[in-house]
Order: sequence, then structure tokens, then C-alpha cells
Amino acid sequence: MRFKIDNKEVDLVRGVAYTLDAQQRKRHEIRAKTLQVLTVLVENADRVVTKQELLEMIWRDLVVQDQVLVQSIKEIRDMLGPNTIKTFPKKGYRWVAEIERIQKPVQLKALIPMRILALAFLTLILVIGLAHYILDKSSSQQLPRVAFLPVENNMPDRLHDWVPIKGMDHLTYGLAQQTELPVSDTDDVLLAVEHLQQRDLQNTMPIAQLVFKLQQKLGAQLIVQTRLTGYPEDLQLHYTLHSQHGPQQGVILSHSVDDALNQLIRALAEKFGQREITDGSHYQGAFSNQAFAKGVNAFLKRDYEAAIVLFQSALVEQPNMLAARRYLAGSLANTYKLPEAINLLQGSLLLEDNSISQKEHLRANLLIGYLLIHWPQGDNRQQELDLAEQYIAKAKGLAQSSQDKLFIAYSYEELGKIKRLQGQYSEATRWLLAALEYHQSFHGRYGQTAALIELAKIAIAQEEISEAKLYFTKAMQVANESNASPNQIWVLLAQADMYRDLGQKARAHTMAQQALDIAHLADSPQLIARVQAWFAHVPIHTVN
Repeated sequence: MRFKIDNKEVDLVRGVAYTLDAQQRKRHEIRAKTLQVLTVLVENADRVVTKQELLEMIWRDLVVQDQVLVQSIKEIRDMLGPNTIKTFPKKGYRWVAEIERIQKPVQLKALIPMRILALAFLTLILVIGLAHYILDKSSSQQLPRVAFLPVENNMPDRLHDWVPIKGMDHLTYGLAQQTELPVSDTDDVLLAVEHLQQRDLQNTMPIAQLVFKLQQKLGAQLIVQTRLTGYPEDLQLHYTLHSQHGPQQGVILSHSVDDALNQLIRALAEKFGQREITDGSHYQGAFSNQAFAKGVNAFLKRDYEAAIVLFQSALVEQPNMLAARRYLAGSLANTYKLPEAINLLQGSLLLEDNSISQKEHLRANLLIGYLLIHWPQGDNRQQELDLAEQYIAKAKGLAQSSQDKLFIAYSYEELGKIKRLQGQYSEATRWLLAALEYHQSFHGRYGQTAALIELAKIAIAQEEISEAKLYFTKAMQVANESNASPNQIWVLLAQADMYRDLGQKARAHTMAQQALDIAHLADSPQLIARVQAWFAHVPIHTVN
């Protein structure tokens, strides 16, 4: 059935809708389950179709929540208009929009003798059938079916709670649109995962076994597992590609979730869009950073010795891989090999400077400055701070030239720290207030806490404890707004430092214990280690 509604033409057989625009004819694919919902509603426009009917007709024999139906209704309204479907609370839905059915063209049998028509039709069917058989067989041999698992959300806030399902849907829809790869529908994958989890009541199924069962159930040769971590504007999308040749890992660095997901779609399209997975050679190129990806995982788990070995392995093949050099430097710094870390970063600054490497050069300058600020090495502290300022100033210049607001803010914060340590409080305050302005423009605003903590430290240095407490209160409010556990911990530890320096040890211990409780609740080894370092009276600075 085909029909028109406003400026749209809908083909229920092919599962597509077209925007009838004078400028262009835009095609919209209709998701399989949503197409079924649309078809049932249009064909029963004379009555209210109950939720139970729709769930039983379309998700038959499956236990699902009403949300899957609500999502399909939303997709139809987004595509065809908000007034196409009327909701009857606690009952169901009814199609209420007027449509113009598109009649089929005049049939050939009215113009051609029946015998000739039958012969021609039979021949056509045979030819089409043979062609489809050949094409389908060829396609099935060349193109693997892909299934995306929900994106694991490891972001330290509630701002990214939407990522697991919407991120999965973004990947599924994007890869299907940009390639000829067959991609398993989001609903089908979710239902398959739910079914397997129901059978594994103790949730002890190893990931390899889960993947194998999903491959069987979905007929997918490539299962894509993803995990999002990092901070707003500075994200990492870790991915694992599960195929018959075993898991292959990689990591994508990006400023936004959408960009990271799109980068993964492009990488999959390049590697698997037009060829069969016959051997491991297809995982080279964009997917050759497996050692780097494993190194980042080890780094995040604070297994720095293992991370060092992995990053060094990655650099054997790609010695100019600046991201691997930066993470290796961070691993060295976290094992207190400061001179080696700084030398490695200084070497990175000598490598080719282009549009791709510019951000890594920015990060290298910033990290060198950070290490000089937080881990004093020499006897001449003033000279060390002056050198740190030179590197931070270079980072600031690169950030400003590329209009990278996040790293402009980071540079301002570090310059503010330097001026605080030098006793230049007015100048320090100006840098930190400027950093705050940038952080306030981001979606994840809890980045403000670092600058607010620094402002509190300036107040403490000037013995203005009441003002320091106000800054700490504001910093905690910002961290609480997004439920950002790392930032809550930084505020509590900074307060604990203040009370310990004031001789109020019991209050300092209470603050630190609150921080430890939050770290355990977040189940983060890195956060737990940082708080335990406070109790052990050792430096809590680490490189993220």
C-alpha cells in the first residue's frame, strides 16, 4: 500500500517514506517494528487499536515493555507529523490523519492478450528470481551481518544516561544508511540479549559465550561492543569487534558522542562495507591500534606497568602515534618516572606539526606544564614554574588558534595555579574566572569545579576561610547537579586538605571518608586509590 500525507509519500511495502520537496526527494527508511505498527494503525483507522493488540501482533511470543511501542509511535509522529496518531490513555492508539491512497497503474492485462501476458510474466519472474538468487548469494558471501550491542556508558555523570540505547540505535541506523551491510535491528538485538539474560539468571555468562550465542541467534558474523568513557568534550569510545577470528580492539578519541559514533561507522564502512571477512588482514589500518586500545584499558584500570608495555608495543609499529606517546608519558608519570615522561613529550613536540597532530601537540605542552606544576623535581621551584608557564602558554596559543574552548579553559586553569603558587593572587583569580566562563558554556558544566577549587585555595592562602567555604559550596553544587562522582571527590578532598591544615583533623577525616564512600559507590579503582592516597599522606595527583 502507498499513500500521501501532507508533503510525504509512504510505501508500506518497501518500508520507506519520501519527502515530496520541490528541491529534492529525500528518502526515509522506516524501522521494521515501526513499519509494522504504522501498517496496523493505517489499516485499522476506523477504530482504536489497543496497546495489548499491538504488542501481541508485532512482538508476539516476546516479553517486552510498553516502551518499545511508545518509541515506535514517537518515530511515526516525528516522521509524518504529531497529529497523525491520537493517544487514548490506558487504552491504545488510533490513526486519525487523512491520507490519499496512491492507486496502482493500469494493469497490463487490460491491454495485452492473456496468453502473451502470462508467458511474459512467467519469464520475468524466472529472470528476477535467478538474478536475486545470484545477487543474494554473492552479497551473503561478501557482506557480514553486523549487530551492535548497547553502548556501555562509563561517563562519570548522569548527562549521558541516554547513551546505551540511543547510541546503539545511532550506530545501527548510520551503518545501514551508509553501506550495503546487513545490520540487525536494534529491537531484535535487545530482545535477543534480554532472552539470553533471562536464561542466565545469575548473570555469569562470559562475554565470549554471550557473543557466540548472539551470533547464532541473530545470524550476525560481526558483533560490535562499545564503551564510552572520559569527560564531556574529551571522550574515548572503546570498541571490540567480535568475529570468527576472535576479538579485535580499538579506541576513538573525540570531542562529542555523535562524532565518536560517526567515526566508528566510517571505520566499519571502510573495512567491511564491500568485502568478506576471510582473514585477519582486514583488521589492519584503522583497526591496527589494538595494542593502543588495550593500553588505554590498562591505564584506566591503573595497571600502569602493563600499559607501558602495550604503548611501547604500539609505538614499535607506529613510532609517530602521538596519542600512544602521550598515554605512555602519562603511565611513566604515574609510576614516578617524571624525567622519562617529560623527555617523551618533548620528543612528540618535534614530530611533524599538521592539522591532525596539532591537538596532540597542544596536549603535550599542557601535560608537560602540568607535570612541572604538580611534581616538583628540582631545587629551584621558581625556575620550574617559569618553565611550566612557557609550556602552558604554548598550549593556550594552540587552543586559541583552533578555537578549542575546552583546552583554552584547561590552559587558563593551569596558568591560574602557577600564579597562585607564585603568590600572584589577583592575576591567578583573573585566569580562573576566565576559565569558569568557558566551562559554563559546556553541556557538562561540572568542569567548573576545578576552577572553583583553585579559587578556594587562593582564598585559603589569603586566610579568607569564609570565602573559601563559599567556593567549595558552589563547587559541590555544580558537581551534584550532574552527579559527577570524580568532581564530588575532588571538592571533598580539597576541603579535607583545608581542615587538616587548620588543625581540624576530625573534620578533615570526615570529609575524606565521604570521598571514599563516593569512590566505593562509583566502583572506581582509580578514585578509590586517589582517596586512599590522601589518608596515606602521599601525593594524589595522577595523570588522566
